Amino acid sequence: MATTFLKDAEDIEAFLTGLTFFGTGGGGDPGRGRKLIETELSSGRKVGWYDPDEVDQDAWCVRVSRTGSTGAPTPAMIELKEKLGMREENQFHYHIAEAVRELETVAGVKIGAIVPPELGASNTCVALTVGAYLGIPVLDADYAGRAIPELCNTTPCLSGWKIWPLATVDAWGNRCVVKEALSPQVAERIVRHLAVASFGHTGVAGFLKKVRDARNVAVLYTLSEALQVGRAMLEARLEGRDVAEVAAASASGWVIFRGEVFKTGGENRDGFFWGEHVIKGEGSWQGRTLRIWYKNENLISWLDDIPYITAPDLISVIDTSNGIPLTNPQVAAGQKVAVVALRARPQYRTPDGLANLGPGHFGFDFEYRPIEEVLNAKGGCHQ
Repeated sequence: MATTFLKDAEDIEAFLTGLTFFGTGGGGDPGRGRKLIETELSSGRKVGWYDPDEVDQDAWCVRVSRTGSTGAPTPAMIELKEKLGMREENQFHYHIAEAVRELETVAGVKIGAIVPPELGASNTCVALTVGAYLGIPVLDADYAGRAIPELCNTTPCLSGWKIWPLATVDAWGNRCVVKEALSPQVAERIVRHLAVASFGHTGVAGFLKKVRDARNVAVLYTLSEALQVGRAMLEARLEGRDVAEVAAASASGWVIFRGEVFKTGGENRDGFFWGEHVIKGEGSWQGRTLRIWYKNENLISWLDDIPYITAPDLISVIDTSNGIPLTNPQVAAGQKVAVVALRARPQYRTPDGLANLGPGHFGFDFEYRPIEEVLNAKGGCHQ
């Protein structure tokens, strides 16, 4: 794959559309992602990605993210932030880049490449803009091939990597270093508590490895894929075609449901945004109900109360009135939507992958069934 740089508003819109689609309801706010990219471009810096094979294989590589809940802060959280002096005007806007520098100091190395943590409209853009700001190449790859809620859901964890040492710096410059942790799950818990203390998010740098090791566990060429799928969706939207059908075709997936959002609701808890959407079917799905459970990202669905498509397969909701893929905080009662689902990346259809991102990992007592098996058993309800 060739080196790619985002050059104009159309590139940005297409890229954010693809990222939001692969973000499966999570991955952060597209508006924030747009602002991050536009800020770097207006500063004269290039925002883009490099073929992993064209980056120095001996360079130290790090995963960066903005970790926390995708939900909006509550009035009580806002009031307490004010009392603590954690106001917007006091924010340190390059705090995630500072987490990279902090990790360099702790590890005693020079970091020469960045891998995005996932595909998502904010978190992928965080990695790209940190790379642009620091002058470090970002690999055309990520550590999930979708958006995921937990550090331990990432492909490095499937390979037994330790995320530590890791550095965190929040938007007010508060910084912490985790030199050791009992397990990836414990490291996740520590980071989430830091995010809660920061009223939603903190910048994280971890998974320090050489580029050659990173490319062997990452899902490759996913940023180019997001841009390609986003361009197809944007073109369909402008031409008045069915964006959900185009998205499904472009990403080798299926439209698994259409209808109107009947009920939705979420809450910030333990550093995540938890909730459910209930969608009443229309057209071919008239009289049927789809329920989607999310923990930041859409993870489990039920069709008429029977387990349907589940993680690690991808579930994305698209507003059919405008063809825009939705993050979970954007879903509202009364919206007309189409639900598109995709196969999980091969790394997640292994025993380790299912243990880390299958239904059982999230406390559900039913087994994962591949989407193609489920849809065939349903007799083609994905038309």
